[in-house]
Amino acid sequence: MMQDMKQQIMDKNEYIKWIQSQDWYQTIELKNGIVTKGKFPTNLRLKHFSDIPFKGKRVLDVGCNSGQYCLVAKAMGAKEVIGVDIDEKRLEQARTLALNEGLEIEYLNKTIFEISDLGVFDIVLCVAVLTEVQDFFGAVESLKRVIGGYAFIELALAKPLLYVSKSKLWLKGNSKIPRGKSLTEVRQTKRGTWVINPSLELLSAVFGEGYTVSYRGAGLRHDMIEVFKRPEKSASKPENKVNPQDE
Repeated sequence: MMQDMKQQIMDKNEYIKWIQSQDWYQTIELKNGIVTKGKFPTNLRLKHFSDIPFKGKRVLDVGCNSGQYCLVAKAMGAKEVIGVDIDEKRLEQARTLALNEGLEIEYLNKTIFEISDLGVFDIVLCVAVLTEVQDFFGAVESLKRVIGGYAFIELALAKPLLYVSKSKLWLKGNSKIPRGKSLTEVRQTKRGTWVINPSLELLSAVFGEGYTVSYRGAGLRHDMIEVFKRPEKSASKPENKVNPQDE
């Protein structure tokens, strides 16, 4: 059962004690020099988000964990921030941090396949989620429904022209993509599920013609990708031609 939010407001000593009592995945830099002891140095990933114009924007973080990037977006002036995750423990951590940091952020327990009812967002963050889902193509379609401007996605890419993979499992073929660049690596996760690592060209093809997909560089764990939804061309209004007989 969700705790009463008012009961989670703490003084500095209580806040530090609570943070120290928690198990953290993300390394989150908070106010007053407080830092969560995360299992992974996720604060290093912030360099990829420093140039994102969050101010005044509607932001969605898919797979938000304890809310690190939601906190950053809101602190940088985002108008509205929503974080979704399937781990209720992490969501409770995120809610407690937001409350004690004085930032209004909404956190929801949802999968990537359940986000379409949240509407369209100016900026969508999706870090290390597509790399773990079995239905990669369904997940991309779900993301497309909520991207109104930009998406920043970290996932593992197959780079068939840059390295030789140890994997013997590859999918081939897409008539619209050069043969060498259409390769997709198939791998098994630690949980035993099977997932795919697409090439950048295949990822771009899956998003489709209405999106520009570009490589931003090496991410913290995988590759950082930027997706831009191009504005739809408005249908031109027909000219009002005058019938000479009406003049």
